[in-house]
Amino acid sequence: MQAYLSRLLESHGFNVVSAGPLNEQFIGSLELTAHDFLMIDRREDSHDAPTSLLNKLRHWDRPVLFNDTTATEVSLRQGNPDFGRVLADQINALLAARQDDDRSAGST
Repeated sequence: MQAYLSRLLESHGFNVVSAGPLNEQFIGSLELTAHDFLMIDRREDSHDAPTSLLNKLRHWDRPVLFNDTTATEVSLRQGNPDFGRVLADQINALLAARQDDDRSAGST
């Protein structure tokens, strides 16, 4: 699933710098990579997020997008051509809102 999402996002102009499981090692490596946002791909009905992720997100200063793995799996099975565009639009809107917030903070 990670490879599919990475290819999908790259086809819409994103540079995927890191993809991995939500485990201690991967979560610890997030600060070592340069990135503009964090996308967490999880099942809607999954268990609570790992404590290490929650602790990291408390101090996270970049946008976070939670993506439902089920929707991604359906897109992959059905070959939905709009899924990538919709996901890219959501990410771009998230990044634009962050830029607006940064500009507003800088002008006060």
